[in-house]
Amino acid sequence: MPHAVPTDRKIASGDVITIDFGCKYKGYCSDMTRTIFVDFVQDYIKPVYDLVLKNQELTLKELYDGANVRILTKMVENDFKVNRFDLVHALGHGVGLDVHEEPLLSSRVGDILLKENMVLTDEPGIYIPGKFGVRIEDTVVITKQGAKRLTNSEKGYVIIKG
Repeated sequence: MPHAVPTDRKIASGDVITIDFGCKYKGYCSDMTRTIFVDFVQDYIKPVYDLVLKNQELTLKELYDGANVRILTKMVENDFKVNRFDLVHALGHGVGLDVHEEPLLSSRVGDILLKENMVLTDEPGIYIPGKFGVRIEDTVVITKQGAKRLTNSEKGYVIIKG
């Protein structure tokens, strides 16, 4: 599920954990998600993680002043479809005084053009119902030259001891 519901289940070896968090600084929000693994990464999960990471990096390169949100989102949707997955929620959203603001990065919103100094998220995700999900999210600011990450941390297979 893109947004999990907490339970009393204990974390176990082999689990995939998606952590979505942020902070406020002088009234402004950030948003960041990482997917981590307990003890090891199961082989069938690696291609899904790699596909999400690839699309997060590709999206980052295409976020710039004047970029079309619908075209950008279609790029990721098409790559996911070629690999037999769907982008089940927006590719990202605006961030400001609230953690979820306009614009919504979705192919369903029409031809919205990004503007310099917009702050938004880059967060492709794939979710396999009843099994696991992978999302990698950073908050970025749009510049004339491209997007600059405001959040950043280790990417790749982050493994914790269970």
